[in-house]
Formats: sequence, C-alpha cells, structure tokens
Amino acid sequence: MTETQKSAVRVRFAPSPTGYLHIGGVRTALFNFLYARNQGGTFLLRIEDTDQLRSKPEFEQEILASMKWLGLQWDEALVYQSRRLDRYREAAADLLQRGLAFEQEKEGKKAVVFKMPPKKILFHDLVHGPVEFDAALFEDLVIMKSDGFPTYHFAVVVDDHDMSVSHVVRGDDHLSNTPRQLLLYEALGWKPPKYGHLPLIAGSDGAPLSKRHGAVSVTHYRNEGYLPEGLLNYLALLGWGADANQELFSLQDLSKKFSLKRINKAQACFNPEKLLWINSQHLKLISEEDYLRRITEFYPDEARTLGEAVWRRLVLLYRTRIKIFRDLKSEASYVFEDVAEYDLKIREDLFKDSALPGILEAWSQECLQGLSSFDSHEEIDKKTREFCASRGLELKVLIHPARFMLTGTTVSPGLFELMSVLGKTDCQSRIRAFLAGVSRTS
Repeated sequence: MTETQKSAVRVRFAPSPTGYLHIGGVRTALFNFLYARNQGGTFLLRIEDTDQLRSKPEFEQEILASMKWLGLQWDEALVYQSRRLDRYREAAADLLQRGLAFEQEKEGKKAVVFKMPPKKILFHDLVHGPVEFDAALFEDLVIMKSDGFPTYHFAVVVDDHDMSVSHVVRGDDHLSNTPRQLLLYEALGWKPPKYGHLPLIAGSDGAPLSKRHGAVSVTHYRNEGYLPEGLLNYLALLGWGADANQELFSLQDLSKKFSLKRINKAQACFNPEKLLWINSQHLKLISEEDYLRRITEFYPDEARTLGEAVWRRLVLLYRTRIKIFRDLKSEASYVFEDVAEYDLKIREDLFKDSALPGILEAWSQECLQGLSSFDSHEEIDKKTREFCASRGLELKVLIHPARFMLTGTTVSPGLFELMSVLGKTDCQSRIRAFLAGVSRTS
C-alpha cells in the first residue's frame, strides 16, 4: 500500500451525548483509532447531538474528558451535528426536488420521508463478509423530522460524506442500519464508505453488556484507579486477535499490529477479573516516577497527610500488591487509621505462649525505643534480629504476632518496611494499646 493510499483512510467515532461514555463505545473508538494510526490515516470525532431532549452538556464534557484521558486524540476539529442543520435541510431538499422523497404533514408540521426503493442490497462487510438485505421489506424512512432536525440515518450519511469518511467501523447493532444508509448514498449520488461491524461485548450471561453486569462507563473505571493503558489493552483483546501468547500491549504496540482482518466475528465476553489482572501488569510496567505521580494525583489528600517520604515508601511497598489505585485504601487500611477490631480467634492462636506479651513489650522498650526514627527499615530489621539472638528466639516467633498487633491481619508486606511507613510513634502506640488489651482479658 502506497503512502498516498494510506493517507486516504479516514475513520470516525461518533458518540451521542445522551449518557456517559460506555465501555462498548470505547472499544469502537479504539478500533477506529488503531486502524487510522496503523494505516497512517485520520481519526475524527463527531458529536451526534441532534436528540434535543436527551443530549446534555455534562455528558459531552464527560465523553471528551474520557477520550483525552484514554489518549484517543482526534486529528481534526470536532464536528457537531446540531451545528449542521442547514446542511441536512439542503440535502433533503435535493431528494425532494428529484422526487426521491416526499413531505408528510402532521399537526401542521412537515416531515421529509425518503422513498425506500424495493431492491436487494448486497455489500461486503469488512468483518462479516458478504451481507444481503431486501429493501422491499423496509418501510419508507423519515429523514427530516417535523421539528427540523434530521434522523440518525440521514445525518450520519450526510456527515460521513462531508467528512470524507472512508471506513465506518462500528458495532454489530448497526449492521441492519447499513442497507438503509447505502440506499441514501445511492439516492444522493455519493460514493459510500466501506463498512465493518464489530461483535458486541457481552456480560457473563451472554447478554449485551449493561449496568446490570456492573460498571460500564469510563468514568467509573477512572474513578476506581484503573490506568488508561490497562483499560485500552483489555478492550483491544475483546474481539481482536493478537499474536499468540501475547496479552500485554502499549497503545503504540497495538497501533503497529492492528488489522481489521483479525477482528473476530464472535461475540466477546467481558471478564472483570482479566481486566484487573491486565491493569495490575501495567502498574508494574510504567516507570517508578510515573507510578508515583499518578497514584499521588489519585490520592492528593492522603499523600499530603503522610508527607512525601512516608507516602513514597507506602505506595512503592504496595505497587505489586494492588491491581488498581483504589485497592491501596483497602489493602493498607491500617496505615490510614488505627486497627478498630482484632480477630479474637487469631489472637488466641498467636498468643498461646503466656510469655509472648512480655517478649513483645521488651522488644518495644529495649529495641525499638533506642532507634531515633523508623526511616530505615534495614535498621529496624537489624536491631530486631539482634534482640531475638540475645534471647535465643527465632525471628518468626516475634514477626507474626507483631504484624497482627500493628495491622490486625496476618498478611502484609514485609513487617519492617511496613513499620517504616507507620513510623516509630504509631508503632509503639499500637503495641502498647494491644498488649494492654491482652493483659485485661488474660
């Protein structure tokens, strides 16, 4: 393919601002974006806002913000259907003048109706191959409503023609719309774009992905602390065949490898657990400084409260333990607030030895108290080992109950790294309060 041929590729994403940007819409936008980048073409964004009742500025703002957050940047100026009403009326007038449409009056207002020619429509879909419809089964099509606004079918045909769209890549739910739009192209004397219809994304029950399957808007995933890289990587794998055994891709990698020929015809099933796993891998792939910047932007108040040094230690300690940024607050809840309640069964199991509270008290007073600060977890480790050696104790005898005292859990990152995050004052305060509680119940 020559460079001239490549540059002729022009694709578009055309959301309606009647709700938040849906995951299915993002995948459509992504596939269009990737095809444009792969072919050296142009990716366009059009806001289809002719639904006066349901279109809202806040939805438009959310769509644009989500697209920018995802990194799916469009190449030319935004197009708004609501600003093109004269153009639609002009095209409708042409069809009326040539007898291919007629006016239909109702309650003193006139709509324009396209005469549906009774013929077979055969076209080659870029995903599904040959597709045939019988237009004789279609009713005549309203193209301009009595309120002066175009219907969906008419507006997209006029827009795609005027924007020189070469390929329309959209969901399977639009497949039955294509023959009507092809007939409008024919009536207007315009060359139609090539069409490709993507398999829909389904929930675990096989039904189209919807709110009942859980979150479906980009805003939700952004607010939960997913990375745009993780979300796009996962959505690319829904209906597109990547290289064997490769699952992790950057947007640049996807742009190089993407091909419409490798889109699967079968419906893709959304798997939240797989999305979480892919996102966790991207958390590990981004640079340390980028990770620190992003998680700090996600938790500005917490970062400010803990201070730069402690915050850095904390988030790096949990980098391989969280899958999304939101996990930090649950995984490290004991860092942000004192342990509210201890599991009595675990406490009984860990403190069977009546001598243990005394050992822990001595560790706190004789070992930890001597440290000026807990900034160095290596120093806490060293002093604790020396304390255990001096008493003939195995390190594990102390570590497991100490972890439970400080966190209320039996699983955490390394005890000494965690103590460095909590700080000397907090650690010793928790140890005293816990041992006092053990003493009262003994």
